[in-house]
Amino acid sequence: MKKIYNLTEGSILKKLLLVALPVLLTTITQMAYNFTDMFWIGRVDNIGLMEGEAITAIGTASYMTWLAFGIIIIAKIGTSVKISHAVGEKKEHNIDVYASNGLFSQFSLGIVVSILILIFKEEFLGIFNIDNPVVMEYALRYLPIVGGLVIFPFLMNGFSAINEGLGQTKINLIVLSIGFIMNIILDPILILVLRMGIEGAAIATVFSQAMTVLIFYFVYRRFNPHHNLFKISNFDLKAIKDIFRIGLPVGIQSMLFTVISIYIARMVYVYGSDVVGSQRLGAQIEQLTWMIGGGFQTAITVFVGQNIGAKQYTRIRKGLIYISLILLAYALSIAGLLYFAAAWLMKVFVDDQVIIDHGRNYLQIVSVAQIFMMMEAIGAGMFNGLGKSIFPSLNGIIGNLLRIPFALILSISMNESGIWWALNISCIFKGTVIILAAMMMLSRIERLRLKTSIQTEAIAG
Repeated sequence: MKKIYNLTEGSILKKLLLVALPVLLTTITQMAYNFTDMFWIGRVDNIGLMEGEAITAIGTASYMTWLAFGIIIIAKIGTSVKISHAVGEKKEHNIDVYASNGLFSQFSLGIVVSILILIFKEEFLGIFNIDNPVVMEYALRYLPIVGGLVIFPFLMNGFSAINEGLGQTKINLIVLSIGFIMNIILDPILILVLRMGIEGAAIATVFSQAMTVLIFYFVYRRFNPHHNLFKISNFDLKAIKDIFRIGLPVGIQSMLFTVISIYIARMVYVYGSDVVGSQRLGAQIEQLTWMIGGGFQTAITVFVGQNIGAKQYTRIRKGLIYISLILLAYALSIAGLLYFAAAWLMKVFVDDQVIIDHGRNYLQIVSVAQIFMMMEAIGAGMFNGLGKSIFPSLNGIIGNLLRIPFALILSISMNESGIWWALNISCIFKGTVIILAAMMMLSRIERLRLKTSIQTEAIAG
C-alpha cells in the first residue's frame, strides 16, 4: 500500500501545516541551493575570474532553466492534481496510472528540451544582445552543462509531483535536502579549490540533481515495492491528456512569464552590467516571498485537490482562510525586510558598492509587490487544486503582459526604476484580481456544501 497522507479528515490547520511545512522547508532548501551558487560565484575573483561578469552570465543563462521550468510544470501540476483527486476518491489504480504517465511525460519532455538547449544555446544567449564578451564567454561555459542535462530537473519534479499528490511532502524534503547538501559540499571544492570556476558551479548543480533523481527512485521503490512505475500496462493516453489539460495553462503562463522577463532583461541591459547584476541578485533575494509562496501554493493545491475529490467543501473554505492569514502576515514582514534592510541583504553576496546601491534601489521598490505576490500564490493554489487552472493562468498572462508597456513608458522618465515599478503594477493587478475571484469561488463552494447537505438529509429522511 502506498504511503498516503490523508488531508480529508482530522484537524484542518494541523493537517495543512504538516503538508505545508515540509514544502516550505523544501522551498527554503531550493532557495539556499540558489544562494549557495551565487555566494561562491561571487568569489571567483580569487581564482582570476571577474565577479560581476560571472554573476551576470549565470543569471542570464538561468533564464533558459526558467523557461524549461515552464515545461516541467505542465506535467508536474497535472500529475499532482490528478493523484490528489484519486487519493480523495480512494481510487488506488488511478494513483498508479497518473504516477506512471506523469513520470513518462517528464522524461520525454526532458529529453527534447535538453537537446534543444544544446543545439540553440548561442541563439538563445543572442536574444539578450550581450555586448560584454566576458559575460558571453562565461554564459557559454555554464549553459551547455546545466541546460544540456536539464532532464534531471524534469525527473526530479516528476517524482516530487507524485509525492505531493500523495501528501508525502516530507519525502520530498528529505530527498531534496540531501541533494542540497551535496551541492553545498561540491560548490566551493569545484569552483575555488579545483579552480573550475563557472564550469565547477554547473557540474556541482548537475551532479547533485542526478543523485537526487536516483535517491527519489530508490525511495519510491522502498515504499511501494509492488508498484512498478514503468509497467507498459500503466501507459494511458487519456491519463496523459488529463495531466496536460490541467498543467498546460500553468506551463504556458510560466513560459510566457519567462519570455516577458527576457524582454525586460534586454531593457535592463541598456543600463549596464552593474544594474543587470544587481537585479539578478535582487531577484534571488526576492525568493523569500515568491518561492515560499510557490511552495505553499503546492500545499494548497494538494489540500484542495484531495478534499474536492472527497467532497469535503467546508474543509476547503476553512483551510484556505487559515493559511491565508499566515501567508499574508509573512509577506508583509518580508516587504518590511526588503525595504529597511536592502543594502545589508545585498552585502551578503557582493562587496561591489555600485552593485549594492543599484540592488538596494531594486529591493526597496519591489518591496511593494510582496503581499500581492503572495495573494496570487494563494489564489492559484486554490484554483489548481479544483482542476480549474485556466483562470489563474489567464490572470497571470494578462498581468505579466502589462509589464512591457508600463516598463517602456515609465523607464523614459525614471530609467531602470521605472522598470521596477512596472513589475509592481503587474503584481498588484494579478494579486488583486485572483484573490477577488478566489472569494467568489469560495462562495460557490459553500453553495455546493449546502446543496450536498440538503441532498444527504433528503436521502436519510
